Amino acid sequence: MKSADSSRAWGLFLSMLSPASGDRILDVGAGRGTIAARVLEASKGAEVFAVDPNEKRVASITRNFPAVRSHVAAAEALPFPDANFDKVYTTMTLHHFADMERSLREISRVLRGGGTFIIVEVDPHSAKGRLFRLFGGLTGERMNLMTVKELTDRLGSSATLKVTRTAVHSSDYLVQLMRV
Repeated sequence: MKSADSSRAWGLFLSMLSPASGDRILDVGAGRGTIAARVLEASKGAEVFAVDPNEKRVASITRNFPAVRSHVAAAEALPFPDANFDKVYTTMTLHHFADMERSLREISRVLRGGGTFIIVEVDPHSAKGRLFRLFGGLTGERMNLMTVKELTDRLGSSATLKVTRTAVHSSDYLVQLMRV
């Protein structure tokens, strides 16, 4: 995880994502690509794609992790065909999406039926969540943090994504969804 680097958190994320050889996996809001590279290594044969709206970050992914197929793109407008991925994930980025509903529709659109979508986020009431909000306030960065309940309630109205599992680890939480 971008901020939950413990082996337990990583193990929980991998067990929910379950990357496998032959999978097509998308990291939305990939940052510098570290998680995408780790997923690629853990999958032993998956195709891993990464998108981020920041050109410098995507250039860093391309330079440092050439096996990860990286693209400049926002979550609200993914440059992929419908049902293109078996698995999609976001780690500590959902709170940055300018239009969360549109982003979730786009993620659902590129995810095949029965595919897995994992969200990793920070609990806004944790110390780390308070730091995120403070940092966002100081920098003017978007920080739409939600509790796991607020997020799952919001996702509950989705016609195409069904929550299948939630887990809390320290100040972070994970939500596993399936594309119906």
